Amino acid sequence: MNKNRTFAKITGYSLLLMTIIAGFAFGYAFPKIFNPGQLDIVQSNLAGNLQLYKLMLLAILIVLLLDLLVSWTLYRYFKNDNRKIALLSSILRIVYTVIFGIAAFYLTKNLHPTETSNEIIIHNFQLFQSIWSAGLIIFGIHLFLVGILMKLHMRIPKILWYLALIAGISYVVVHFLKLTLPQSDIVSILEMILALPMAIGELGLAVWLIIKGGKTK
Repeated sequence: MNKNRTFAKITGYSLLLMTIIAGFAFGYAFPKIFNPGQLDIVQSNLAGNLQLYKLMLLAILIVLLLDLLVSWTLYRYFKNDNRKIALLSSILRIVYTVIFGIAAFYLTKNLHPTETSNEIIIHNFQLFQSIWSAGLIIFGIHLFLVGILMKLHMRIPKILWYLALIAGISYVVVHFLKLTLPQSDIVSILEMILALPMAIGELGLAVWLIIKGGKTK
């Protein structure tokens, strides 16, 4: 198996695994514990779901490690298409991962809910969300650059690199607005509209890499 095929498969499977694990952490576990509409019972929710919370933190750690791996393998796969863009894209993903790790640190401060007030627990959750949103702006720029690399690669279907470009722009716009207009209904509506392209922008690449990435013509 050639090296590009190896990097393609590692990247593709890592992205798919990351999607599944992040889906558990933020699609299932996080909403069970932190509900912005029920802030008065966050502490009791956390205390009653502490094992689930610990599993969520473990899932986040795995996602962080996979993000670092993908930062490297994406660079290795696309470096022959444009080394400078591939390197910048990789560096941006590493920066995003570091910011995400800093955000996740505030979640670890909630590991002893009976010894912490409800207000501090809520504050830690909100710090996590705002710091992560700042990181996701950088992730959006990274994904936009990946879309450019996909176009330069010449073998990836046009629809996939279009989706990656749209997803990158969507991440930047949505999370910039989340930081600047956190209470606005426009942000919620926009996030709902752009949720699909944001989700499949990188997933489309993952599937293509697993099936066709790095294969000789």
